Amino acid sequence: MAYFRSRDTIEKNSKIWEENLPTTSRGHKRNLPRIENLQNFVRLPLITDILGFYRTLFEDHQSKAVRIGIISKELIELWTKFSFPILSKQAISARICKLITEYEKNRKKPTESFTEKFDTVFDITKKNGQWLCTEDKKLYEKQIESLGKIGYTTHKVAPISSVHPSKRLTKKGNTIIQQYDIENEDSSSNSSTTTNSSETYGDISLKKRKTARLASKLVTEVSLSTNKAAKVCQTLADQGIELPTPSQSGIFKNVITFAKDQEQKLINLLSQGTEDYCLHFDGKRLSQGKHDREYQVLCLQNSKRELKLGVVRCESGSAENIFNGIVSIIDKYQAWSSIKMIVCDTTPVNTGHKTGVVFRIQQKMLEMGLNIPQYIGCQHHILDRILKHVLDFYLDKYTQGPNLNYNFIDEVTENYDDLKHSYTSEFEMPEMENPGWRDDFKFLYHLCFAFRQYKEHNKLPNIVWQSLPSLHSARWNSRAIYSIITYFLLPNWRKILEKPSNFIATGWQEVWFSNQKYNNETYDRLLSYVKETKCQAAVKCFKRHWSNENSVIDTTRSNIIAERAIKLMQELNATCKSDKYLHLKFISKNNL
Repeated sequence: MAYFRSRDTIEKNSKIWEENLPTTSRGHKRNLPRIENLQNFVRLPLITDILGFYRTLFEDHQSKAVRIGIISKELIELWTKFSFPILSKQAISARICKLITEYEKNRKKPTESFTEKFDTVFDITKKNGQWLCTEDKKLYEKQIESLGKIGYTTHKVAPISSVHPSKRLTKKGNTIIQQYDIENEDSSSNSSTTTNSSETYGDISLKKRKTARLASKLVTEVSLSTNKAAKVCQTLADQGIELPTPSQSGIFKNVITFAKDQEQKLINLLSQGTEDYCLHFDGKRLSQGKHDREYQVLCLQNSKRELKLGVVRCESGSAENIFNGIVSIIDKYQAWSSIKMIVCDTTPVNTGHKTGVVFRIQQKMLEMGLNIPQYIGCQHHILDRILKHVLDFYLDKYTQGPNLNYNFIDEVTENYDDLKHSYTSEFEMPEMENPGWRDDFKFLYHLCFAFRQYKEHNKLPNIVWQSLPSLHSARWNSRAIYSIITYFLLPNWRKILEKPSNFIATGWQEVWFSNQKYNNETYDRLLSYVKETKCQAAVKCFKRHWSNENSVIDTTRSNIIAERAIKLMQELNATCKSDKYLHLKFISKNNL
């Protein structure tokens, strides 16, 4: 009997066989277009374009990592051409890698959920980033809605009739005049007319920006408030000086926009991880309104540049709060891999063995799989502590709050003007070469030079007296100034201050005014100077805190960059009603 199957069975089997037949959807190679590059696109690429470019690159590059790197680079150039804000390089590479992994997983047995993604846009736009203008954002939204079908071109010039009459201006010489009536202008004008109109449109688009930009330099470079900058511009304009007079709000918006651009440049620079930096940080308690708040400034430095990372407000001055503030700033710039060295003050909050800020930073980087950065104590801060121990040793007094001053400091402070007038010099010192020190450092440099001249000639030299430095528990270099001033102005103190003044004006100042870079000879020489004082506390402090190992980065071992940043923060804080934009105004001082 012949083998018989029913009609229903035959139709059922035919459907099964049909499903098992190879189709164009099996194996994505058949559906992928050949893409030579992405940077010449005038629209956002689709996922199928990314996969097609990935398959095309296989002809020249068999390495998966190399192809992903090329795709990432081309996408960044394409988004830069669009003027769209983009994600970090690491995030872009991660998205491409994830897409390729899904593609290779579904290549032999494709699923509908994956094939449906082929006609969607591959988006690397940072939506909450800094948009240059609203037109760019609208173009991005239209491309997303149309799945990349709406693009743009820079080759076709927009007709002059599309420009609003109020903006049809042209620059002629030093004046701006309204252009002739364009309503009767023939739409088929020659190329030269079109080019001129294009240049005119470009000049007008920058007019308002330049108006506020000139005034905003008074805020960013001269540290004026936006209110005072607007008044200065208005006053100069009233005197007949041709100067734009934007409003205070216009200046403020331009300052914040410029600061956000600087922040994005810092993110782009540090996220690449191509340069190694030394991290500097320091804190200051500032009054903001009715409250006193703790702020931390962060800076990066290497042999090429100095970067102001930002200002963060801390809940308190504890190591944990300072650490959390530092982490928030470094995370924003994705700069962990760039930090190879840390220089900060040797306070217990920073250098605690288990809870200090430096220890916490090193442990976090170790948990992230990064090398532990080298810690170097600020050499200026160490020299301050050594000087404190030496003065306490010779004056037989332990300075501790609230009584931080020596008796001779109070005596000089009360009678400084009279003592200056009663001082009589006996010879003219040779001209001193100042390498560029300013303010208190310049005065200290001058006094040390005068003391050495006095010891050489045994005569009182002529001294250019300056105002007395401020007294602070963390600035013992000011005690050095007071010590030498007292030595010259109060003869009854000379016998007591003979040895400490000699230590200050010779070995101590020699290291203080050095370039603060690693030098083994400096270590040995300073150690011998400290031992000569026979002050065991100073010797112990020096050996404990002064590092004698090579620096991993060719940079200074002083935290003076953070001290300058604190001074800048104080100036900016004085012009701010609140600290909301203090961070942005601070980073706008970067020279990028």
